[in-house]
Amino acid sequence: MSISEKNKINKLDVLTNAYLKAGKEMGLTQKELGKIIGKGQSSISRSSVDPDSKIGEIVLIFIRIYRAIFVLVGGDGEQIKHWMHTLNSHTRGIPAEQIQTISGLMTVVGYLDAIRGKV
Repeated sequence: MSISEKNKINKLDVLTNAYLKAGKEMGLTQKELGKIIGKGQSSISRSSVDPDSKIGEIVLIFIRIYRAIFVLVGGDGEQIKHWMHTLNSHTRGIPAEQIQTISGLMTVVGYLDAIRGKV
């Protein structure tokens, strides 16, 4: 196996691990994480996510959401979970439920991008 192939595999594993860790920090279940990317809950941890794929794009947006919330609440894990699972009048829904669809994912990331400059 060439070095570039090993680097690609490592990049895939890093993205998958970041997705799983961010999901756990947000208080999401494996089932919910699977629904976001259109995979079964058992196949998420066994597969790698290619950042250049459509699923990879979704995962990168998800991680962007996590990072924005992390900064917004000062890295407080309980506050991250609270933010995700509480009705948000600005996004007009519960973010943990909204991100289960592409349109909801974009609503949440759009909101966080808009307020990021105000914090």
